[in-house]
Amino acid sequence: MRRPQVRDAVQVQVLFLFFGFAIAAFFPFLSLYYREHHGLGEAQIGVIIMVAGIARTVANPLWGHFSDTRLGRVLVLQIGLLGAVIAALWLNLVDGLVLVAAATALHSVFFVSLGPNIDAIALVHLGDGRLTDYGRIRGWESVTYAGGCLGFGLLLQAFGMSWAMPLFAVSSVAVLAWTITIPRDEGRALDHASKLGAVGAVFREAPRFWGFLAAVFLVWTGFNAAWNFIALKIDDAGGGPLLIGVGAAFGGLLELPTMRISSKLHGRWGLRKVYAAGCAIYAVGFALWGAVDDATLLSFLTFLEGVGFSLLFTTGVAVVGRLLPTGLYSTGSSVMGMVGASASGPSWVRSWVGGSINTSVRV
Repeated sequence: MRRPQVRDAVQVQVLFLFFGFAIAAFFPFLSLYYREHHGLGEAQIGVIIMVAGIARTVANPLWGHFSDTRLGRVLVLQIGLLGAVIAALWLNLVDGLVLVAAATALHSVFFVSLGPNIDAIALVHLGDGRLTDYGRIRGWESVTYAGGCLGFGLLLQAFGMSWAMPLFAVSSVAVLAWTITIPRDEGRALDHASKLGAVGAVFREAPRFWGFLAAVFLVWTGFNAAWNFIALKIDDAGGGPLLIGVGAAFGGLLELPTMRISSKLHGRWGLRKVYAAGCAIYAVGFALWGAVDDATLLSFLTFLEGVGFSLLFTTGVAVVGRLLPTGLYSTGSSVMGMVGASASGPSWVRSWVGGSINTSVRV
């Protein structure tokens, strides 16, 4: 099939636009989906999240290696989209902790191939001289994420949480269809042999990457313990999918201006200070989410996730672009995702403690 002729900038921008809908379909609603559709309790949801984190931790570096050195980024992106769609539909059909965990793990294995390769495609498009402009094109995803959160929240409120994964599947098929406009790239053989393949090459090229990953682990430890359960807290306080979606949409709307000014902030403050600012905003958000019990106020306070995420994510992608050569962009982003996924353990601890406390109160 002949590839449609689309300008490079449009290829990348529309790719982000479609991907925003896929993220919006499940990211804000996932814990509520597990409880409402599968009937799982907090402790069980924590186990599911931990299993997903293990799957992402293992799969991330493998996808990064194959994207950069074997199959190419576009082909891996297409494989990941197709696999994530199949796994999401399977997840919607199964019941019981074991099968739900297995389907979630499979979905996670494929899903983690998407973001790093989309980001790598964007970085290649920008080139070395415009890496800090990443936030400007990534902001397109924030637009559809915000709209998707609001629209999907309304649909899920009206028709039930069972529609979350089908909505994700439809959105992902749209992304998959658009990838035919993007020319296939080929993986490049490594200049030097390494036992760890492209992952080993990342650390050989950028020893300073270790320090950055330590910060990533600490940030996502807090995030996983807080964000994965805020939807349940909003629901328990009398909210629902619509209110969850409204809060996430507000955060998504604030992502757009924050990402668009991120290049200016990087130029004025430097990457380290901007990353530290994102960490500080997240810390304030985590503290407030734990202290507030009103559903509407909790929903409003999720805007802090949008602002903090914008600063952290755009800076992280710029760090990958600064420290690594073009041929290792997917692997660098995948390693960053691997470390974030490995920080999911506290989600299980938080859910187990929370579940125990809730049980004692009810008794």
